[in-house]
Amino acid sequence: MRKSLNILVIVSIMLLSALPVFSQDEKTPEAVVPMPAPAVEAAQPKEIAIYGEVQAVDSASGTFSVQYYDYDSDSEKTADIAVNKDSKLENVSALSDVKKGDWADVTYSVVDAKKVAKIVTVEKEEAPAEPAAGSAAEDVPSDEY
Repeated sequence: MRKSLNILVIVSIMLLSALPVFSQDEKTPEAVVPMPAPAVEAAQPKEIAIYGEVQAVDSASGTFSVQYYDYDSDSEKTADIAVNKDSKLENVSALSDVKKGDWADVTYSVVDAKKVAKIVTVEKEEAPAEPAAGSAAEDVPSDEY
């Protein structure tokens, strides 16, 4: 009995000595050190990518219109895109080379309420290739095999 009483006293002393470790230490507002604010980078405009058919080109003002399908609203939309000196044009040398009916993959950002192109990749409409005169297809009758 005396041995179990000694163990109980030792365990009680250990628990009481550990109690301050588990208690929360409340600090006064003066003692709280504020965390430094994270470094804020300059806000970059969000880039948006669309793919659609060129509807109009105005080389004088440096803009063109693209009709594309907006999956968010489930509808066809038209975007007027501005091209500047920082815009990268692919498969064309200048905006004047872009024609109505071409397909364009455009990545742009909104700057001062204008859609300004970052990258414009143009896919030119290709005319269907006509078979050469006297080709092998004309020499073979269609009912023979």
